[in-house]
Amino acid sequence: MKTSFRTIRIFLLVCAFSGGFAASSRALEPDTPKSFIAAGFGIEQLTYREKIPDINLASSDTGMTNLVLYLEGRKVLHHFFFGAKGYIPLTTEESLESWNREGQFAQSNSLSYGWTRIDGHAGFLLHPLLRPYVGIGWGYEKQKRGSFVTTDPTEIIDQTSTEEVHFLGALLGLEGGIPLATHWSFSYLAEYLLPFYSETTNDNLPGWKFTDVNGYSYSFTGRLHYACSAAVMTTLQVSGGRLHWDGSDWMTIDNGRIKWPENDTDFVSGLLILSINF
Repeated sequence: MKTSFRTIRIFLLVCAFSGGFAASSRALEPDTPKSFIAAGFGIEQLTYREKIPDINLASSDTGMTNLVLYLEGRKVLHHFFFGAKGYIPLTTEESLESWNREGQFAQSNSLSYGWTRIDGHAGFLLHPLLRPYVGIGWGYEKQKRGSFVTTDPTEIIDQTSTEEVHFLGALLGLEGGIPLATHWSFSYLAEYLLPFYSETTNDNLPGWKFTDVNGYSYSFTGRLHYACSAAVMTTLQVSGGRLHWDGSDWMTIDNGRIKWPENDTDFVSGLLILSINF
């Protein structure tokens, strides 16, 4: 009889342990992706540089910190998802940009820079860790320069120059996520954008326009999520990457030659996002 009671107790303990383990495992299983809308804000650090190797001219690394708004929406249908997301600068900080030719100071000016980008995409729920998607990305860069100081000749030029870049590109992306604990999870995004159309203009250079310049953009994003409830989630998001343009060929305007320099924009952002599932 004692052996029977001992066996029953062991059986009950195993059942209790198994039940608790199963409940814990279910809590840590990846949730089925849900449809949602999200909004957030934070800061984005842009570091910009240009160079024209033909004439040994290069700019300094110019850093600007902007406040940005983030918007995202997604609809899940069976094994597919469709969505859109965007970054919109709310402020554009002004910084000092300087130029050097063969190591010698050539020019300085103020620079403010805002970069708006929006994409639409569609993807497949292949695996919780691997969800590929493709889409179209649109970007708009606006740079405003002023307070020019030159050395050949030495001169202070009190005028402004606004450069604008519009572009469209093919977007390739991969995302996934894992649960960490009750209410907590982590997800990632990796994206590559290949522009197939671009247009660059400058209001201080009438008639100056370059189109279809080669370039690329890539980014990596990490997200730490906390589920406040079944419908509400808060997210801390950190992203980083680079936008590169090869620059244009030389163009003759008013008996002068000009080109759009090769340039890079490195970006890092930190955002706090609130999303609502439906």
